[in-house]
Amino acid sequence: MNYIAYGSNMNARQMACRCPGAKLLGTGRLPGAKLSFYVHATVESSRIKGAYVPVAVWEISPANEKLLDSYEGHPNYYVKEIRTVQMDDGRMITGMIYIMNLKRAGLPSRDYFHGILSAYHARGRGSDIEKGLEPALTRALRHGGPA
Repeated sequence: MNYIAYGSNMNARQMACRCPGAKLLGTGRLPGAKLSFYVHATVESSRIKGAYVPVAVWEISPANEKLLDSYEGHPNYYVKEIRTVQMDDGRMITGMIYIMNLKRAGLPSRDYFHGILSAYHARGRGSDIEKGLEPALTRALRHGGPA
């Protein structure tokens, strides 16, 4: 199964722990979406022309899917959807993605945010930090931060 990761699961070290044997198929873009934080990351629809969320696509086993389901709090905290991404090499790949179901106001922890930031750099997505990651944090600060 193809798994589309957009947050901390873009990080190879974390995926090696969470899904032993997962194979990175490459990186790409989830079109028509924006990254948002409600303590943890999720993707939401965006009306901005050309909007996308950078992703890593992993090939995972059924056993790894069960591990991720548990880690992601499926089916309560996150639900699964099937989406198609455009890979950096031009291929279109369909896979499973977790979308937050129980949104709660709040900011991501510093370690969690830096894990995602590190994954963007490791995946060659540094240019997407200003376009997507920083605006997501700014929105969270505006709407979900401390009073």
